[in-house]
Amino acid sequence: MRIVCQKCAAAYAIDDRLITAKGVRAQCPRCRNLQLVRRDSSAVPSGDVPAAAPRPASSAPPVADDLFAELGGPAAAAPTEVSSAHGRAAKPAADLFADFGAPAPEASAAPGVDPFASLGDSPGSGSGDPLLDFLGPAPTAPPAPVARMSPGPGAVPVSVMPPAAAAPAPSRAAAPAPAAAAAPKSATMGCRTCGKSLLDPFDQALGICDGCRQRESAGGAAKAAPAPAPAASADFLPPLSAPEEGGGESLELASRTSPAPGLASEPRSNPRAAPSRVASGVRSGSAEKQGARGSSGGRWALVGGLVLLVAGSGVAGFFYLKHQEDQRLRAAAPPPVAAIPEAVQQVLPRWKLKYLMLEGTSQERLAEGQAQLARDERFAYAEAEESFQQALLLDPRSDEAISGYTQALALGRGPGLDDASFAEASSLVEAAEVRAGRTPGMLLAHANLLLTRFRQEELLKRAKELAEESLANAQATAAQKAEAHLVLGRVYLSSSGALAHQHFDSAQKLAPELKRIQYYRALAHESAGEYRLALETLRKRLAADPRDWDSLATTSRIYQEVGEPDEARKLYEERVKADPEELRALLPLAVLRYQSEGSPAVGVRELRALLKSRERYSARDVAEVLVHLAAAERALGNSDAALKAAEEALGSSADLPEAHLQVFLVALEQRDAAKARKHLSGIQGWLGDRALEAVLEGRVLLLEKKPAQALERFTEASTRDDRRLDAQLLAGVAAAGAKRREDAFRVLNQALRADPLRLEPRALVTRFWMRPSDTVRGVEDIILALAENADDPGPHLYEGLLRFHQGDLDGADRHFREVLESDSNNAGAMAYRALIALQRGNASEARALAARAVSAGRQLPVAHLAQGLVLAEGKQVEPAKRSLREALGLSPTLLSAKARLAQLEVPQRRADARAQLVSVVGLDPAYLPAKRMLYLLER
Repeated sequence: MRIVCQKCAAAYAIDDRLITAKGVRAQCPRCRNLQLVRRDSSAVPSGDVPAAAPRPASSAPPVADDLFAELGGPAAAAPTEVSSAHGRAAKPAADLFADFGAPAPEASAAPGVDPFASLGDSPGSGSGDPLLDFLGPAPTAPPAPVARMSPGPGAVPVSVMPPAAAAPAPSRAAAPAPAAAAAPKSATMGCRTCGKSLLDPFDQALGICDGCRQRESAGGAAKAAPAPAPAASADFLPPLSAPEEGGGESLELASRTSPAPGLASEPRSNPRAAPSRVASGVRSGSAEKQGARGSSGGRWALVGGLVLLVAGSGVAGFFYLKHQEDQRLRAAAPPPVAAIPEAVQQVLPRWKLKYLMLEGTSQERLAEGQAQLARDERFAYAEAEESFQQALLLDPRSDEAISGYTQALALGRGPGLDDASFAEASSLVEAAEVRAGRTPGMLLAHANLLLTRFRQEELLKRAKELAEESLANAQATAAQKAEAHLVLGRVYLSSSGALAHQHFDSAQKLAPELKRIQYYRALAHESAGEYRLALETLRKRLAADPRDWDSLATTSRIYQEVGEPDEARKLYEERVKADPEELRALLPLAVLRYQSEGSPAVGVRELRALLKSRERYSARDVAEVLVHLAAAERALGNSDAALKAAEEALGSSADLPEAHLQVFLVALEQRDAAKARKHLSGIQGWLGDRALEAVLEGRVLLLEKKPAQALERFTEASTRDDRRLDAQLLAGVAAAGAKRREDAFRVLNQALRADPLRLEPRALVTRFWMRPSDTVRGVEDIILALAENADDPGPHLYEGLLRFHQGDLDGADRHFREVLESDSNNAGAMAYRALIALQRGNASEARALAARAVSAGRQLPVAHLAQGLVLAEGKQVEPAKRSLREALGLSPTLLSAKARLAQLEVPQRRADARAQLVSVVGLDPAYLPAKRMLYLLER
């Protein structure tokens, strides 16, 4: 069947028997286009091979320039001249099979068979093929033979004589009749058996005449020679595959006797690689005998294999070299740049405002920060914090800068770290952990940051997990493992002193030069109530390094909390002798005056003396001096002077929270709600005490006439820290301001039964200094508005309670007297009057009032507490112990009763007394009377 390419209009033929019912895919030999070919209803059925039609004697050979004449027109053999040199006839100009080397048949032999007679037009049709007109005129002179590669399976090159270029060839449509064809072709070769000249192109292609072929066929049947396989020409392309059948059969080509010359391929056909040989019984009209091709086919198969091997090696080498080049380029290329996390992008604009003139490189700033961290001093941590900020500004992708910044921030600020900075540092270190991985250094910085919130159990648990993970990391260095043990020891400071010391010992073995080990070991001794051991450890550290300001400050604080401010003063005076202009020694001496020694006037004088030499100090140091001056002026009652000093400090450093606190407290005293609200935002998140911040916010709401909202804040503060008696009192005041009498009396009754000697937990040495009663000042007379009549004792009872905790003993005693005039058996009023008399030194009145209170209210713990304290003051030890035990039985949270009872039991039960005092300090580390008793007990 003849096929016309749908893409380039080239014509080629395929065997009808290969076309299945569903069709096959055929490939054009010129452009390699694939197209679907279906069976023509007029084609020969795909049965056995049809017999070749005999050629008429009068048929003329095809036109010399028509390469496809044998496909559709009649073919006749004409007498030709025989070459005497080789006994072979000259090849016709258009004979495609002239180089097959078969001898020509005799003239009397049967006419040759046209192998494609059944595929095209009938012999006598005479009509041309218009599809082949695109070939154009034939060349005037026949060029040299060229090698033509058949595209069929197992194809080998075939020598082909291209058409002569003597004159342009007419199209097939206008071809003359066979009688008027060109002159007959002469014989070019003879039969290889009998030597006769072969005139028929098919006989010439086979190299044997028809008679000899018939005789060899009959004689070779007994030899059972393999059936010859067809050799496909460039115009007879086997189908590639049938649709839905996985591919058509390949045709096996028979071998040739002699190899074809290795010439270039014909211009209109491309050579194809030989596919795998598959046995087939299909015979083409150009097929040769199997035996005649055996030796040549093997050599060509070997050549084809070598060609494929060379080509495959070349392709493999190309891809190998390309792979090596890609590897080299990837190795030489810089690593991919990681994206800047959003947390880093948020802090960079604000930090740039702090460092407008940045110089140097990020590595230089990192080295500075690491050196400052290695100094292991609290004041060096602030410098390291700034160095790491600058390093991150110079290189926002530096995870080392984030790790160092978090470490410096956590170690330098400690519990004083504000909430905003804590949240910012948390987001930075978490982003760095995602980008750089959970390295030991990053995990330890994160753990130290979490320890700044040591009152939150969940954060302590996370810090412990991070430290344990860094210890388990195989890449952790000895210094990092020591830091991990330090973190674990700090986690156990408040829960298990033994475990804390165990981890500190491990850190000491890994990093003996680490200064903070001794510092945290001293804190462990302090948390266990071992103040003597804590002070000895710190003094050893100071002996090795007198300029260890952290150890010096901690030693001074312990001395002040145990009631030995003179010892604290001696420490700083020694430092002043060594360096008279050292502000870190001069300023603590002035602060001692108004915070611990109760001499605010002396403190104001010394602080003003420091300000006369302010040009020697930095702006930040001057602002710190001004803040302490404002606090000392407030202690003296000079609110205006305090406000002036605090505002001047804010002028030097606008983000100083301790200065905002002093302005805020003055605004509360002056009842300036707007100013108080403005400066409240400057202290929120900085105090390290969320309960205290809630109390201060509630005070502002009371000033703004919002008692209901204030009540919520005071309730929140009391829930966060049940030690805050001031929050309970203020909650009652807020409820009274909201005209909620029952709620006010319920809350105030709880405050009446609480510990009267402990208003709030308060740090003695702090930059956020407040007087003991600052939180409850300025809310007088609000409770009195709840009185239903002049004889109503309730409002006067609770107003007297408020005045008692404000320190106004005269006002409190007056209100309690008002209560007793209306209700002579009021146990609460008599108990608090007894405590007032005891503080004034009137022992007899105190004893009588306490006895009446116990008689009137045996279920009131404050009454038993007052009686126990009065009896202990009168040296009646055993009756005092009984009263104090009764008070503790009614209210186990009365820490003052527990501490006084332990003090009375020291002579007989020293160990039990110490255990009770340690438990008091554990419940409230700010309960200074118990610390004083422990210190005296050890001494």
